[in-house]
Amino acid sequence: MDYRATETNGQATLFFAGELDMAVGDRVGELLQQYGGRNHSVTVDFHGVSFVDSSGIGSLYFTTKELLASGKQVEIVNVREEILDILSVLGFTEALGITVGKVGETGFDAKQRDCI
Repeated sequence: MDYRATETNGQATLFFAGELDMAVGDRVGELLQQYGGRNHSVTVDFHGVSFVDSSGIGSLYFTTKELLASGKQVEIVNVREEILDILSVLGFTEALGITVGKVGETGFDAKQRDCI
């Protein structure tokens, strides 16, 4: 999985591309913790994510839960419909109480972004 990050005025945005699976789940969690730890809010842009598995989602879930517990804001945007379905079935958004938006439902214009 590739990523790019921006940080401005306490807001970090992480752009991921590739597959969020067992091979990279821990690294994604580390990146989220790193950027979330030094910013007030984190937006995770999934526009370039083509696949997720349960271990990748688990790492994302536990890191997001830790950030929320420490008072940070987390939002996941530009999620493909098939990935959003998986997150919904697993109860990801309900359990964390965060916003997860599919492609085209956010304030971000994914077509103008170069994820990697």
